[in-house]
Amino acid sequence: MTDDPDPATNALDPPTNASESGDPVARRLLEGVSTHAIFMLNADGNIVAWPAPATALYGHDATAVLDRHVRMLFADDEGEADSDSLPGDFFAEPREESVEFEHWHRRADGSVFWGTLTLSPLRNGEFRGYAAISRDTTTAKEYERMLERQNDRLKEFTDILAHDLRNPLNVIEGSLTLYEEAGDEEHLERIGETTDRMARLVDDLLRVARQGNVVSDPEPTDVGEVVEAAWRSLGGKSGAALTYEPVPSVSSDPDRLRELFENLFQNATDHGGDDAAVRVGPLDTGLFVEDDGPGIADGCEEEVFDHGFTTRDGGHGYGLSVVRTIVNAHGWDVVATEAESGGARFEITGIDFLG
Repeated sequence: MTDDPDPATNALDPPTNASESGDPVARRLLEGVSTHAIFMLNADGNIVAWPAPATALYGHDATAVLDRHVRMLFADDEGEADSDSLPGDFFAEPREESVEFEHWHRRADGSVFWGTLTLSPLRNGEFRGYAAISRDTTTAKEYERMLERQNDRLKEFTDILAHDLRNPLNVIEGSLTLYEEAGDEEHLERIGETTDRMARLVDDLLRVARQGNVVSDPEPTDVGEVVEAAWRSLGGKSGAALTYEPVPSVSSDPDRLRELFENLFQNATDHGGDDAAVRVGPLDTGLFVEDDGPGIADGCEEEVFDHGFTTRDGGHGYGLSVVRTIVNAHGWDVVATEAESGGARFEITGIDFLG
């Protein structure tokens, strides 16, 4: 009389090379799937069967993984082992239903992929362990992230469009009021200039949306002329004062550079009032714009450039985000700091001056 073989061993210890299995159904199950890896775990989560598709996906041969815990297959996005990938008590009690995890997985060579691991309980009268199905979903994850970035970009684009069209619309409205009161055709000329500016702005934003943020065709630009035009576009801020210290010519997209100054000037008057004092001047490798307003709150020097960030009631928080976008488009850098007056100071560096 001989002892009966351990049923758990029969159920969960198939040959590590499934092609050697005498069960044709098991052989087809374990090796017939090219996009998934199917392997077996015992009740404690240790790997007890590791067929060829699992080796193909992870790069480990059977001798490297058998009797080791399934957590060895998980990693963080840097490829380091991640023992917290599964709940610590996951294998404490048998599961009644399949459970799917999404996480980073680590290959034998240290590379990682984003994937799913589905653990399905195995029963043959009683609980035996788990069938594990692992799938590389990196491509799907990257596509999902691409869609998220596109949606974020679309929202940012529409916010910027609404924000940057608001100022010229205000100029048109103010000029119409002045024309109706005084009949001076100079105000009609300003309206014409502003509508042309709006058309260029829309074209610029559409180009950015289609081609990305990089300025691909810069041209020599007189900074003084751009500053003057941007300051004029404020319209109605009669008490605000601008001091301009000459800045050498630069290579830029002049319309987007004007948009940059318009947003910095608007920021100064929004926070410093209609009598704000604004100063523009050169730096060794760039230029600065500063004002005498209340300045930037401590610890917010980076955050002020975030899309939608504002400390002003009724503010939209897009102006400085636009500034950073334009700066980055030119390959420059921008930092926010404190002016000697205590106001806000923005330093734009990395500019190659012409001449």
